[in-house]
Amino acid sequence: MTLKEENNTEETPQELAHDSSTTIIRRIYSLTLILGIGFSVIWMLPKSESMKLSCLSRHLPMQFDTMIGKRTEVTGKELQILAKDTEFERTQFANTASPYHPAVEVSVVFSGKDLNNSIHRPERCLRSQGWNFVKERTVVLSEVFPDGSDLPVREIVCKKPVMREDGSSFMAMRVQYYTFFGHTGITESHYGRTFQDMKDRLFKGFDQQWAYATFSIPVTKIYADQGLMKDGPGVFTLEQSEEILENFIRKLAPLVVDRTVKD
Repeated sequence: MTLKEENNTEETPQELAHDSSTTIIRRIYSLTLILGIGFSVIWMLPKSESMKLSCLSRHLPMQFDTMIGKRTEVTGKELQILAKDTEFERTQFANTASPYHPAVEVSVVFSGKDLNNSIHRPERCLRSQGWNFVKERTVVLSEVFPDGSDLPVREIVCKKPVMREDGSSFMAMRVQYYTFFGHTGITESHYGRTFQDMKDRLFKGFDQQWAYATFSIPVTKIYADQGLMKDGPGVFTLEQSEEILENFIRKLAPLVVDRTVKD
């Protein structure tokens, strides 16, 4: 082989780049296939005859600490998209010790046997209702429960225009925390809930009910900024609203979540 022929056997930079791209594409396809198989496995796992209940209490207390609750009606449209054996509860809580605080709304959906039609990704529902996301993050509320365990939640801060009857509009803003309560596990992740189901079916042999709980509060400063209310004790910034919501959850969660539940 001549020197010229030997040099021709070396790969050019373009060929090397093409090989690298091909390798990356193959890895992406492989990873996608593995994830797809993993998520589908849950539906092939054996189902138990009975479902183990969520560790979240069936009903929220109407009075605790300085909070007074009032159940609100769940609209027919919301119920129509859920499976018939789904349980849905919504309550507004007012703070009697701090009357200027905006009410905290708590919604709880208890899944039925048809989990796919009982619980949906919250992000999808909010966007379909016209909410635009301003902020998203995972928050871990430390040592919420008597046993010292934490409570993970997912925060969504969102805004949307609200139409008045006269055709004008104003901007509304809310903070929402949500999480999922299984038989023993708690996770703020929709995919984490799926993996927990897979693990419990495969290794522990049971199906479980999940409760999807959301806690939300309006950010009233946005109304003051638009001239809809005067600055005063009822005006709360985003950070203040987050603090109110977290304090509320810390008081309520130990009363409605049973951390002693065993498999």
